[in-house]
Amino acid sequence: MMSYNWDHQHVILRVVAWLQAHELAHRVLVVGLGYPDTVAFNIPRRFEDLTPSAVAGRAGSGQAGAFLDFVEARVKPRIARDYPLDPARTALYGHSLGGLAVLFDLAHHPARFSAYFAASPSLWWDDGRVMPQLQQAVQGDSCARSTPKTVIITVGAKEQPLNTAQTDNPERAAKLARRQMVANAARANEILARCPAFDVDYRLLAGAGHGAALDRGLFHALARWLGRAATAEPTP
Repeated sequence: MMSYNWDHQHVILRVVAWLQAHELAHRVLVVGLGYPDTVAFNIPRRFEDLTPSAVAGRAGSGQAGAFLDFVEARVKPRIARDYPLDPARTALYGHSLGGLAVLFDLAHHPARFSAYFAASPSLWWDDGRVMPQLQQAVQGDSCARSTPKTVIITVGAKEQPLNTAQTDNPERAAKLARRQMVANAARANEILARCPAFDVDYRLLAGAGHGAALDRGLFHALARWLGRAATAEPTP
């Protein structure tokens, strides 16, 4: 099995540690996709490489399609030269803008991976442009003929506060409320579940904010994908 993960610097060691702790490291090759010039999140590059459409105020945004094409045409063949892996057991994981890119790839190229893990997907981007693309992807016979695949969407319960006034940071809470992270993730789950070829799993992570949802969403997806559902977090 092979797992491709955005946010290499922050994710790779956690993935390996989780796999080792669950005695699964021998089953998965983890491919980290990141940047060599930083040990922190490279926010400017993320807004370029992980957004599917360009928006005003974010110069260089909208290059997710090109980045995903690069992974398909260059990265995957390079890995295949050194590791005899089953292309039918590959997963793509991303958090936040990375989760948006994962769902964008699923909408347009569902045959590239056998599993898609979207943690806290930023479906608010460009006024929710990817949402109708997901709707289009599950319509017609093409979805019914698609190769079966696992789709896992996770989001932190605290990413969409119910009462923006009763918080330590009302301004940030109002921003989160506008982005509708939980509502959008739930809606994406409803849309994708219409495709009979998609085994869709949606998980609301109790008590998790945007940062905590990165690890917890990843670990839930790995547990589900690798058949270790008993280790996954219960639904609140």
